[in-house]
Amino acid sequence: MIEEIKAHFDAEYPQEGCGIIGIVKGKKRWFPCKNVAEGKEDFIMSSEDWFDVKKQADIYAIVHNHIDSSNEPSENDINNCNALGVPYYIFSYPDLELNILEPKQNFNPLIGRDYKFGVSDCFEAMRDWLSNEGINIPKRAAFEDDWWLKGLDYFTEEVINEWGFKKVTFPQKNDLLVFAVESSVGNHCGVYLTNDIFFHHAENRLSCRESLYPFWGKHLIGIYRHEA
Repeated sequence: MIEEIKAHFDAEYPQEGCGIIGIVKGKKRWFPCKNVAEGKEDFIMSSEDWFDVKKQADIYAIVHNHIDSSNEPSENDINNCNALGVPYYIFSYPDLELNILEPKQNFNPLIGRDYKFGVSDCFEAMRDWLSNEGINIPKRAAFEDDWWLKGLDYFTEEVINEWGFKKVTFPQKNDLLVFAVESSVGNHCGVYLTNDIFFHHAENRLSCRESLYPFWGKHLIGIYRHEA
């Protein structure tokens, strides 16, 4: 497998190479993925590739390289590893020394979090709130930022059904709320509390409780209830 990984890294140079090690029929398999990051010293794995691999395999590890640099994890590596809940295999390049970064569960208060996409955002806030209520949502996929501008949709009814939710008409406590703000697809989420108050984490703001009205209610496109 290391030869396949090296070949992919060589082909992607000078951009960082990335991919997934998956488990198929009990055996590890390498899946090269596209790096959609604009910079050459970063990687953002293609969401299309992530979902394609998820259909074929169980995710075992995320792989990428640091070009002309050490294999020590960056702050982004650590945060994203923890958010995804999947080990990161980080190779130095070109010498291919491997560092395996294991995810850790870090406590982060629900109210007053600083926003950082992919680490502390609306999905993580929703997921953590519901976890405290005994409703467990799977770890996130490898979301791309501004996905709704790229023809992607992470809040399809099919995906939400896989989380154990069904669409309903009127909200009750702990229902999942999906919003489309200046978008044709869902690009924000929260948790309904009571009395038209919901919990969420919007970009450039701290996580908080807020009224659905007058702003958020007009962007609400879906209410989903967990089938306990």
